[in-house]
Amino acid sequence: MKINFPKLEPALYLISTPIGTLSDLTFRAINVLQNVNVLLAEDTRVLRKLMNIMDIDLNGRNISSYNDNSGDEVRSKYILELEQNKSIALCCDSGTPLISDPGYKLVRQVIRDGYKVICIPGACSVIVALCQSGLPSDKFFFGGFPPVKKNQRINFFNDLLSVPSTLIFFESPKRILNTLEDLGNIFGNSQQIVVCRELTKNFEENKRGTIDSIIKILRKENNLRGEFTVVVNRKENIKTDLNLIKSDLIYLLKKNTFRDSVAIVSKKYSLSKKEVYNLGLKILNN
Repeated sequence: MKINFPKLEPALYLISTPIGTLSDLTFRAINVLQNVNVLLAEDTRVLRKLMNIMDIDLNGRNISSYNDNSGDEVRSKYILELEQNKSIALCCDSGTPLISDPGYKLVRQVIRDGYKVICIPGACSVIVALCQSGLPSDKFFFGGFPPVKKNQRINFFNDLLSVPSTLIFFESPKRILNTLEDLGNIFGNSQQIVVCRELTKNFEENKRGTIDSIIKILRKENNLRGEFTVVVNRKENIKTDLNLIKSDLIYLLKKNTFRDSVAIVSKKYSLSKKEVYNLGLKILNN
């Protein structure tokens, strides 16, 4: 099969690279990597290895590093390359550049200076996870990595309660359990989620169930590894009998601390702790 590719323009090409399976690298991406004037990579070693495996010759070109620490001076250098009618390719370590990876500032500068940005589509863990999750895919919100600090993470999930879409975020193996626990406290432990790992690889995992059930499964694993992609079903606005919630909260406050009572009621009715907390304050002040 012969494919006629157009001649490369003086533009910034965003190259999507495989997130697991090498054969996911597209013919178009290979053509750009073969012919582009300037090669930029989040990690030069990763791109060099990929090009070696795919038998893409450097032809005397260097691979330069571009990451989140690259400053204005570095970006100005590549604007000069575009002024000289050169083409530039930017690759992150895996997946699509700018999706929780470097590139936004460079893209913004290139556009401001009147040059083209051309995205070469390909592997993206966000889309892969969404499509095979079995959760609604008509509307979704990608939140990147939740904050590391617990209080900030709680606020992060509280803000997402009102988003009428399927939610997607990334998490590391070190924080996945704590993050799911915080998610359960805000969305309710009965909320349906899908936790994906090793996407597109031989040992790909897609764990489906309630937040509570997934936490129990992950706790049994001795050594959690890999980057997790979590897909959360949209929060349904179920109208619960407010009098029943008040009754439960009044009863619990007689035997438990304020904090414990709020936690119990929020989990039982899949309400945010903030909502129940404010309701508890009103009860105590009456």
